[in-house]
Amino acid sequence: MAFNEMPLALAAAQVLYLYGWFARSGEILRQNVILAAQLFHVSINYAGCSRDLPSDHWLYLACDVRFGHAAMLYTWLAQSEGRGYNEFHEQGQQLLSYLKTVPRFAEAAKTWTSAFDINFNQFRYPDIISKPIWNASKVPLAVFLEEHYATFRAELEAIINAGDVEDGYEAIRRADVSVESLSTPGGWDAIRIVRYGDWNEAFCTFAPKTCALLRTRKELVNCPYVNTNYYKLFPGAHLKPHFGNAPRLTAHLAVIAPEPLRSGISVGSAQSLWIEGKSMVIDDTFPHSVSHWGKLPRYVLATWFCHPCDENHDSGQICAETL
Repeated sequence: MAFNEMPLALAAAQVLYLYGWFARSGEILRQNVILAAQLFHVSINYAGCSRDLPSDHWLYLACDVRFGHAAMLYTWLAQSEGRGYNEFHEQGQQLLSYLKTVPRFAEAAKTWTSAFDINFNQFRYPDIISKPIWNASKVPLAVFLEEHYATFRAELEAIINAGDVEDGYEAIRRADVSVESLSTPGGWDAIRIVRYGDWNEAFCTFAPKTCALLRTRKELVNCPYVNTNYYKLFPGAHLKPHFGNAPRLTAHLAVIAPEPLRSGISVGSAQSLWIEGKSMVIDDTFPHSVSHWGKLPRYVLATWFCHPCDENHDSGQICAETL
């Protein structure tokens, strides 16, 4: 119906992408992904997303969303299976080629060769080399997280093993539910610690040292775009490819990841694995996805923080030292 009723194309694409990617069993519904890509694609023409539009009108029409998701999904389809590879690859490349002629994208997109190179921090910092995974040893917050790993782990384990409830983590999560339609059904549970300056005091009651440590970081308390969560990824779970928001980066500390090499993330064209006690820093404005191939849950402390090259906020970072 959405192909015939063009005003419905974007809405139908988003519904399929958000809620039709996985079956209840966790199986990927590939035909739904194909339909979502095609509907995002046809919505471009309906909206009139043209290179001739002023940038503010382009954004008003959600042209970034339409182009970005269509190109990302076609590229994912091309890479995930051989069947139909050429067709989907060509569709993704055609959309990328057009984006590179749009004035809003022209400068940032010069080095993009794949839809997986699309990222939104590059618009904010065009003079900085854009990379999906940063060197964590050069990012002060990532180093700080590793230095205090033992504290984070001790308080998280105390929550998980709380004697008065069957599962303390689940009890805290249910008290402040956060729903994101990104993962295999039942595959990913989040506990909010802080979101846009609003601290989850219930969590902080059970993990006071964790919150006290995080409150000392300028990258978090002076950044209006900050989120910090605990994420529990269940065995066999996957997160579909998706974009994050600029202008910020994300630091992950693998607090409980008992199976080395069994859970990982793809960011743009790069891949990395979570190693217990180690941080990674990613630019999640690139397309990114997650998989867990192990048998035990994985817990990551994930914090979004001021981009090191953001000069509008006092984050205590020096851009050149983090590159």
